[in-house]
Amino acid sequence: MTGHENVYSTTKSRGVDPLRRLALTGVALAALTTAAFAQQPSPAPAPAPRAPARAQAPVAPPAPTLQQPPAAASSLPNGASSINETYGDWTVDCRITDGQKRCMMTQAQGNNQTGQRVYAIELLPTRDGKTEGTILMPFGLNLDAGAVLKLDDKDLGKGLRFSTCVPQGCLLPVSFPTVATDAMRKSAKLMVASLNLSSGEAVTFNVSLNGVGSALDRVTQLAK
Repeated sequence: MTGHENVYSTTKSRGVDPLRRLALTGVALAALTTAAFAQQPSPAPAPAPRAPARAQAPVAPPAPTLQQPPAAASSLPNGASSINETYGDWTVDCRITDGQKRCMMTQAQGNNQTGQRVYAIELLPTRDGKTEGTILMPFGLNLDAGAVLKLDDKDLGKGLRFSTCVPQGCLLPVSFPTVATDAMRKSAKLMVASLNLSSGEAVTFNVSLNGVGSALDRVTQLAK
């Protein structure tokens, strides 16, 4: 009898059919597989997303120390503290006070009989190319009527308004763009006209433009 026959006969003698035994073995394997999966630990939960890092505030630069060079102070040519020069009928005045430089060009007219000042005008250049300033007018004018400007009898801009009055007179702010100052260089006089408060008659003041071009160039140079 062969070996296969011995296995068969042994199995048969124990009363278990081979096919039945295979079926039972499959059931047992399935049970073991299920138990094995049941014993495996459940996957750990995914870690929560980390909050984005907060941006750090920029660190302020250290305060300047005594070793750092100071900012360049305002200065005038040859170390002067003030300069006063004449160009035609205009005076260029530039001086340093408390470390600040202030430059302007001025003109004034007085009454020979009374010795009182009739009017005064001061102009200074600005960084945007304009020339701004103030005209000091005498009392007794119609402030509500304002004033008008003319260059050699030609209108210059629109009417102006008085801003306020001081013990010396009433102030008329002016602002000249580059096109106006270019025209002033070629003109002989700037006429300022207003109205007398009592009579309503026109009151005219003539500002000489002799030397205005040179004064403008010089005050612009010194103001830098």
